[in-house]
Amino acid sequence: MRHNISVLLILLSTVGYLSSCAMKPMAIEGATATSNPTGPANAAAIAAGNPAHDVTAEEPAQFRVSDLTENKTVESEELEIIPTEINAHVEKWINYFQGRGRPHMERYLLRSTRYEALMKKVLRDNKLPEDLFYIALIESGFSPQAFSHASAVGYWQFIRGTGKRYKLKIDQLVDERRDPVLSTQAASEYFKDLYGMFNSWYLSMAAYNVGEGRVLKVTKKYKTNDFWELIRNKKALPRETDDYVPKYIAAKLIAKNPDKYGFDGIDYMAPIEFDHVTVNQPVNLRVMAEKMNYNYEDFKALNPKFKGEIAPLDSANTLGLRIPAGSFEVAMKAAQDSFVDKAEYVADSDEIQTYKIKRGDTFASVARKFRTNVAYLRDINDFPRKRKLKLGQNIFVPDRTPLKEKRPELAAAVSGGSKNFYIVQPGDSLASIAEKYSVTVLELKKINRLSRKSKVRSGSKLVIPGEVKQEQTKNDTSKKTLYADKKANKKVAKSSRKQRKIATAKEVASSKE
Repeated sequence: MRHNISVLLILLSTVGYLSSCAMKPMAIEGATATSNPTGPANAAAIAAGNPAHDVTAEEPAQFRVSDLTENKTVESEELEIIPTEINAHVEKWINYFQGRGRPHMERYLLRSTRYEALMKKVLRDNKLPEDLFYIALIESGFSPQAFSHASAVGYWQFIRGTGKRYKLKIDQLVDERRDPVLSTQAASEYFKDLYGMFNSWYLSMAAYNVGEGRVLKVTKKYKTNDFWELIRNKKALPRETDDYVPKYIAAKLIAKNPDKYGFDGIDYMAPIEFDHVTVNQPVNLRVMAEKMNYNYEDFKALNPKFKGEIAPLDSANTLGLRIPAGSFEVAMKAAQDSFVDKAEYVADSDEIQTYKIKRGDTFASVARKFRTNVAYLRDINDFPRKRKLKLGQNIFVPDRTPLKEKRPELAAAVSGGSKNFYIVQPGDSLASIAEKYSVTVLELKKINRLSRKSKVRSGSKLVIPGEVKQEQTKNDTSKKTLYADKKANKKVAKSSRKQRKIATAKEVASSKE
């Protein structure tokens, strides 16, 4: 499996490439995990393309953080902490995160609390160290939409082949690599297999990054199972893999004690909590969110595995959905009112259009044409890396239709150069904003595509209808004209006074003569 932490800028900034300092190691690498299988059997299973475990990921009927302290019964021996060695490599990363990489780390930390309790529960249930949670921090920054140029996707950055090997569903409508529960379960199974192969958490992490085959090869070649010994030889592993374990240790140290490393005052996100409903027909998630009077983006954040608006049935002809905690009855009725006859891809926010492949088209040429990249094209079309384009085939591409054609009302609002937006402030309502700009609530809702029950949130951006801008421009022009007139009048008055003084002086001179 090839993981790459260079996540695309449109979804997430990269974790970064770090700087340096020095210290001797303070711990010995090599924890044990009694529940893992033995190495040779595991290696053969992975080499054959099969996990050494039955991968089962049960969707919890509900999740509450308050329930965790009451049910924490796993033996501490099975959750032995991953060793934490602090040396020059680790100090280098700590320095980076405290300096140039600070904005990235702050963003990842504030997101971390949304998923920490849920993901650590999955790791505990698999009898794995909870600290593996911080692998997701350096892989994706806890963004479900993160994907790399190598087409690795989601919190744990699985490529398609490894995701499917660990029973993650990946197709045109669903990508379970983006699901916090299912992807964490798959990562747990993968780490069990890797630890069974290497009996070393550091080598397991290196294999998670670069692939188990490469790590097996170099451990045999250099006759060592010591990660730090391996990275002393610059040719043993890729530079990214050399950095991977130190990066993980630095991120873990900071995340577990942010104040110590100068990351105080982080505005952490609330932990994810949810209930669960099951129905037997596909659902339009946007319609369902509106009928629940719940923000669509927040609803999709609970169910990030669905690529578009439509949630299809699974192989058992059922559909499980996470819903806001305590909303079972309302959500069940909303789901029933949102059934669709056909499960088909409906892109969010008019972001996708179809394109018919022409003679000479390649993935690279189509990507250039629509100002995107090959990895994104393969992702939205559910194409494996070896799939080739066919003449006459219709594929999905980013919608680059000019704004004036796609949304003329929005184009009118921002025409003329300067943007006419309003950032919602605490205490604002649609009514108060409409009154402020002398427009109607209906006009605001129409241009911003808000539903009848939509509410505005502090910090969100609203487009103000074009008429307001024109009126503001007229007012500005009137003010400028008035100012110019006043300025001109002052010049005339000043000139008149000067002329009167000259005339008076001439009269005085004449009288003296």
